[in-house]
Amino acid sequence: MEMQAGLYEVALGGSTVVELKSGERTSRVCLDASAANNFPTDPLTHLVEPWERCVSELEPPIGNAIRGARRCDQRKMSMRAAFSGSHTTESFEVKGQVAQGSQEGGGVMNLGSGEFSITGNRVGDC
Repeated sequence: MEMQAGLYEVALGGSTVVELKSGERTSRVCLDASAANNFPTDPLTHLVEPWERCVSELEPPIGNAIRGARRCDQRKMSMRAAFSGSHTTESFEVKGQVAQGSQEGGGVMNLGSGEFSITGNRVGDC
């Protein structure tokens, strides 16, 4: 199932280091045909700012499933954001978990770690 290109109203939930590119909790994002086609493979690229010294661990979508991670091992404090979700032709939902430093193996909670969600619904054309 392919997502439609268009203007999506996006909302961020949770309290982690994950931020929308707009810096707000809600935003509108224009996905052109290429971005809409690539979105299920790497949704964070289209929605959130890139993180320095990080790599994406992407899994090819199966059906309408979204799954992957962003790993940052080369930072002062390592970090990993794992996510999964799904999409329809006009909407998406991505849920994830951010773990930092020693928390990846269990440990003290770090500010910015925890759960996040990003939802979006197509509201028109760009």
